[in-house]
Amino acid sequence: MAVFAAGVILASGTGLADSKKRRAFNLEIREGKVTAVNKTIRVTEGEDVHIEWVTDKAVELHMHGYDIHANAEPGRSVSMTFQAHTAGRFPISAHGHNHGAMIYLEVYPR
Repeated sequence: MAVFAAGVILASGTGLADSKKRRAFNLEIREGKVTAVNKTIRVTEGEDVHIEWVTDKAVELHMHGYDIHANAEPGRSVSMTFQAHTAGRFPISAHGHNHGAMIYLEVYPR
């Protein structure tokens, strides 16, 4: 299984309006925890966001507030792609585990 280093890529979105940006985040879950040092993803309202996940165990991910779910399984990546349309702080949790926040999404107003 390829190991993704937690990181951030900022790039212009291909085919999107010039004013739009796509933010991409690669995150890894090991032993039920996100390996990234920074446990907060920060974006601006209106940005397109892509979060790519890899994990060592099967887990159902849930982004609260945006009500996005993804089922991650070992050996393959899974993604959450959306437009950051609502400002606020939103936990991303793993159902079936401690259900506490693994990482947070913070969306700042334009």
